[in-house]
Amino acid sequence: MILHSNLLDEYVSRGIASSYSGVRKMSDELRRCWGAGCCRFVNNQPVTLEEYEKAVQRNQPGFNLPGPVEIFIGCRKNVDGVQEATETAVGFYLGSGMKRAFGTVIPDGEPPSLFERTTGKFLRKVTDEDMQKWREAWKKAVDAARQRNA
Repeated sequence: MILHSNLLDEYVSRGIASSYSGVRKMSDELRRCWGAGCCRFVNNQPVTLEEYEKAVQRNQPGFNLPGPVEIFIGCRKNVDGVQEATETAVGFYLGSGMKRAFGTVIPDGEPPSLFERTTGKFLRKVTDEDMQKWREAWKKAVDAARQRNA
């Protein structure tokens, strides 16, 4: 059985889904914040720490392999002024794919992901133009914060 879908193909390319003997099995999309780890999402739905860890285990590819891709994002609960100003200006936030590997996390080797700011919906992998917009908005937000604190 082969499931066809543009979204599924995107997930396969991002390592969120895998292909087994011609059958594609969807994995959960796992997201958490970098900071305190207070924000956790499975398939763009907020979950408890226990639910998140169960999803990680459910998506573990094997005992001797690094864990599933977890997308690390800026905190959604305690967004600081610079982060909030940047996200508001560009309309999105960024996430970096990481894998748990024997007591640490390692990058997944893919470009960052881009998510719609208010809904958290995955939009695409980051382009050079997206990064340029982000850098410009971040610089403006930092400059504004410095002026307020001067």
